Amino acid sequence: MKAAYFNAYGGTEKVEIGEQPKPKVLAGQLRIKMQAASVNPIDWKTLNGDLKALIKPPFPIRLGSDGAGIVESIGENAGESIGENVTNFKIGDEVYFRCHKMDTGTFAEYFCVPAELVAHKPKNMSFIDAASIPLVGLTVLQSLKEKAGMTAGSKVLIHAGAGGVGTFAIQYAKACGAYVATTASKKRKTLLTKLGADEIIDYHNQAVENVLSDFDIVLDTLGESVHKASYKTLKQGGVLVSVLGIPDNETVADYDANFIVKLVARLHNRKMHRQAAKYGAKYKHHLMYANGAQLVEITKLIEAKKIVAIIDSTFPLDQVQAAFARSITGRSQGKIIITMNE
Repeated sequence: MKAAYFNAYGGTEKVEIGEQPKPKVLAGQLRIKMQAASVNPIDWKTLNGDLKALIKPPFPIRLGSDGAGIVESIGENAGESIGENVTNFKIGDEVYFRCHKMDTGTFAEYFCVPAELVAHKPKNMSFIDAASIPLVGLTVLQSLKEKAGMTAGSKVLIHAGAGGVGTFAIQYAKACGAYVATTASKKRKTLLTKLGADEIIDYHNQAVENVLSDFDIVLDTLGESVHKASYKTLKQGGVLVSVLGIPDNETVADYDANFIVKLVARLHNRKMHRQAAKYGAKYKHHLMYANGAQLVEITKLIEAKKIVAIIDSTFPLDQVQAAFARSITGRSQGKIIITMNE
């Protein structure tokens, strides 16, 4: 089968498109005939080697972290296999999913994934639209709901509202009954208002800390450069959740990182928590995990027309390099999609 992969860390020129073995479906897995997959920063950060302190799989490393497609084969228990029989999917089902952190490769014609990470594709979405959802959707749900405790009536600031995470986060927070402010350039105002943002801060001309106050939650998708200003917008006890940078100590431990990486993480997180405490706030980091049941929750919101996909651009599989180049600019409006259609 045709797939995108790399054999050495580096820039986009290291990406290869070529033949790879078709994956064998194991017990408890679905083999998906991929139709589309989304480009996420974790893909090109993996390519650059930015994550090899935490994740260092053997070469060739296949690219792609989520996607949508059609169930082509179902793994059943056999004497030499481990897993559970799959009962809630059948061949021909249209599905979407986010794969495990150590098991990438959705930029390919076929991909095998544990059934518990998969959900039926929203009926009112195309494969391209559905492929844009899993990674950002789970990131937002887990960050806002689990980490920050968002409820109806929460006041939430979402940085970079026009990005892949931001466009989903605005819609998800509004669907949950939150009051939403976001930062973006002036030219994005029409889109973000349509998505439901209550306040849009033009970061070129406004300092967010001079405009907003008494917020419950900040979702940071930009990094430490916005932390001090963000803390000034929070009420006492408010929470800043970051989806960038060094993970928390528990997550680093889960990755079985070495002593040096664990030490760096501890020192970094101590600094982050100390800074938050100066403002009477809390700092939390979140690294998304795959979860099919949570995708079902998201599907219900999509089918209720409370969330729509925002697509920046699409590229065929043999143009992954160009898709990465577009993503790296940071100027995309919504998600960038790789298509595997023949």
